[in-house]
Amino acid sequence: MSLARRAAAVATAAILAVAAAMLLPRPAEAAPRVGPHTPSVLVLQTEQQDEQRTALLLCGPTGGTHPDAVTACRTVARVDGDLAALEFDEGPCTYEYAPVTVHAWGFWQDRPVNWSETYGNRCLMLRGTGALFDF
Repeated sequence: MSLARRAAAVATAAILAVAAAMLLPRPAEAAPRVGPHTPSVLVLQTEQQDEQRTALLLCGPTGGTHPDAVTACRTVARVDGDLAALEFDEGPCTYEYAPVTVHAWGFWQDRPVNWSETYGNRCLMLRGTGALFDF
């Protein structure tokens, strides 16, 4: 299956999951939300050599398959969904060249997101994106 078809299938599943979650009854005293006030959904993917990993990030309410959705939602909220504006965290990384390409697509606060970036290695990717692609 091509990357475009796989991405479309994952994005469709994510949108259906968000729609289903919005229809579920909510408790009378819901916990405060972390992140945006409008439900947002992002499909996140990393590609390194022959390995691909994908995670679903739901924000407002927080959820999905991302292992640290709360921190990831806060990371995206800090730049209001503009992932190109993420700040690079200076610090030591090896000079190893093992490129990692990251992709994010979906919706943030009802605005479409479609972003990709390639980093020289996993350490540089984590310095550039924080917890967002740490899965």
